[in-house]
Amino acid sequence: MSGRRSTASIWRGGSLLARVGAVILVTTTAVGLVAVGVSERIVEGQRHQELLRRAELVAATQADALSGPVWELDDRAAQGMIDALLARDPAIRSITVHEASRDTPLARAEAGGTDDQAERVTVERPIVLQGRNGGRTETVGRLSIVYSTAEVVQATMDALFPVVGMLLLSLLGSIVLLGVQMNRIVLSPLRRLTQLSRAMARGDYGARMDTDRADEIGVLADSFNRMAETVQEHTTTLETRVQERTEALAATNRAIMDSINYAQLIQSSILPAADTLNAGLTEHFVLWRPRDVVSGDFYLCREVVDGFVIAVADCTGHGVPGAFMTMTASAMLNNALDQMGARDPAAILSAVDRKVRAALHQDGAARTLAEQFDNGLDLALCHVVPAEGRMVYAGARIPLLVVTAEGVTELRGDRASLGYRREPGAPEPAFTNHGVPLRPGQTFCLGTDGMTDQNGGERGRSFGKKRLRDAFLRGEGQPLDRLRAALEQDLDQYQAGREQRDDITLFGFRVRLARTLQQPVPGGARHAA
Repeated sequence: MSGRRSTASIWRGGSLLARVGAVILVTTTAVGLVAVGVSERIVEGQRHQELLRRAELVAATQADALSGPVWELDDRAAQGMIDALLARDPAIRSITVHEASRDTPLARAEAGGTDDQAERVTVERPIVLQGRNGGRTETVGRLSIVYSTAEVVQATMDALFPVVGMLLLSLLGSIVLLGVQMNRIVLSPLRRLTQLSRAMARGDYGARMDTDRADEIGVLADSFNRMAETVQEHTTTLETRVQERTEALAATNRAIMDSINYAQLIQSSILPAADTLNAGLTEHFVLWRPRDVVSGDFYLCREVVDGFVIAVADCTGHGVPGAFMTMTASAMLNNALDQMGARDPAAILSAVDRKVRAALHQDGAARTLAEQFDNGLDLALCHVVPAEGRMVYAGARIPLLVVTAEGVTELRGDRASLGYRREPGAPEPAFTNHGVPLRPGQTFCLGTDGMTDQNGGERGRSFGKKRLRDAFLRGEGQPLDRLRAALEQDLDQYQAGREQRDDITLFGFRVRLARTLQQPVPGGARHAA
């Protein structure tokens, strides 16, 4: 099996010299074997005919010499004659002399000590007594001589050994000479061509090959040089074009990023300033992580006549489209607050719903392709009245978390978003106000679904509300800046380098109460729920 694999590897992946040498060796060996086989048959046939002629001559001569002793029935003389013949000719295996009138041999001699397996040839001659002066003749006996063809085989081998030796020497000499010439004429240029091809693959397009030959190798070298020149020219042109396109794309990207960064400044300008946040809040934190440079989330904190308003919104999309929506939604929200005041957050949500649909022309069924795009937002709104110790919350798909020493309570918003297209005649969604008594030690949080929906962990599942609540419980009673740092750490560890899926916004705050409300009332958190 291994020999078959090595033979296959020579034909598929071996050197050209080895393959050509193998072909020459196999071809020459086959021709040589055929030639040796033919020569063996010819030489063996010639030697066999010579042996037959010699046997016929010996038999005829010996038959004439035995006519007298056989006529005289002198068996000792006949035996002596055939023993002498057997001793002179080693090819004879046996000699038998018969009388004409008897079956029992008059004399017999056999060669001893050699039991070869060669073919036997038997020659028989009559023993004839000649009359004097040409008288009549009479057959007095029969001579039988058995010859072995072993000397024919040996003579054939002796004659072929020089031929086989010369054939082998010629074969080896031809292979060596052909290998040297082929290496010089073919293989060395091909190796050089291979080296230049690898250099070109590494990026050295200036590689060239000598073309001082007019044979096939020279044509191949000339073709390679022309190809190298073409590749070098095209590569240079391509690199120039790529450099130009890269510079153009870099300039375009810089312009786009400059615009987006400036858009971030504009978007940041609509967010509340630090002094506004500190005016009515004991503590606060904002975890605001846009998925891109600009965000589809925004938050609001502004003073009103009897307190202040806190809002968190999650607009359709993220990045630049989401940022456009935040500008529209923020303007609609502030306009509604200016016109209606903040005492009825549910009515504010309904007003924002109508204003956004009107601004985006999303009233009624879509009639054109442009009108098939449906955009809106989720919004939570808290009207905080510290002097009266109360807060009113209304939400459109964004909940309010109330954290106390007794646990985390979730006030869920209504299951309707704002600004999205509705079918003609469909009733407008109704939103609900939730009254929340303010007590010392309460922490409130409004947040979009970006953090709870962020995937991570070993199985890539979402962060979830439970982890968020557990983080708030661990940070209960701690400063909110420390709670914010703990939330960011939990999120980063869970996200573990995965791509952020959506914009993330959390707004946590504690209300500065009037002095008359500073004493804690047992069960306040349960009443808030």
